Amino acid sequence: YRKDVQSELRTISQTIQDRRKSLHMTQEELAEKLDIAPTTLQFIEQSRRLPSLPMLLSICQALKIQFRMI
Repeated sequence: YRKDVQSELRTISQTIQDRRKSLHMTQEELAEKLDIAPTTLQFIEQSRRLPSLPMLLSICQALKIQFRMI
């Protein structure tokens, strides 16, 4: 079970990072849009922190992707 969760977290993290980069957005720019510290976004993108559901929804909105894409 734990490996499945870790795998999903890596997938979510990679999707966020890939989409942010495809929009030519820095971590600092996305963090500012989300009203979070850049280090928090770094931890999310490095799979070191699991974002809450409301945060994931905010990330999707900021990156202009549907939730199911994550």
